[in-house]
Amino acid sequence: MSTSGATPAARFRLDGQVGFLLRRAYQRASANLARGTARYRVTVPQFAALARLYERGELSQNLLGRLVAMEPANIRDVVRRLARRGLVTTGPAVGDARLVQVSLTAAGRVLAGRLIAIDIACTEQTLAALRPGERRTLCELLLRLAECTIDGQDWEAGTAIEVARGESALLAATSAAVPCHRRPAVRRLR
Repeated sequence: MSTSGATPAARFRLDGQVGFLLRRAYQRASANLARGTARYRVTVPQFAALARLYERGELSQNLLGRLVAMEPANIRDVVRRLARRGLVTTGPAVGDARLVQVSLTAAGRVLAGRLIAIDIACTEQTLAALRPGERRTLCELLLRLAECTIDGQDWEAGTAIEVARGESALLAATSAAVPCHRRPAVRRLR
């Protein structure tokens, strides 16, 4: 069958669609991490919240949700579950009791450190088929695709990532570290 005069729908192949391929890659990466964190009874969204608090310190629940790409109701549930396990504490913000501040407990900090090491290994497993240069390129392209705005401030992949400085101290000390573990340098927001 010739496709030279075919309509776009006739030439459509799901396996060539970016959204489908991203979803499949996400499912693979997420499944790798879920297997790695299962023994700690931590879901992937819970890990994201713990890791972000480990990186940034105390945050408002609202900002934490935005920084891990969760809706307010979802981050509220994640924080409640983590608090019930004694991994985070919550309380009103100084100067604005409407804001709920979230911080890691000592146990949460220890667990987050362990889970970050697991995440690095899981990322290595996910990216095993790629050469180092391909990994960097993939991460740079994904960051460009994932650019977003938080409170009207842009996350710019070209300037907001620690590309020029290389890996963070935590990752530089880990032999399994891959360049995707750079995080956007977002200004502190409430």
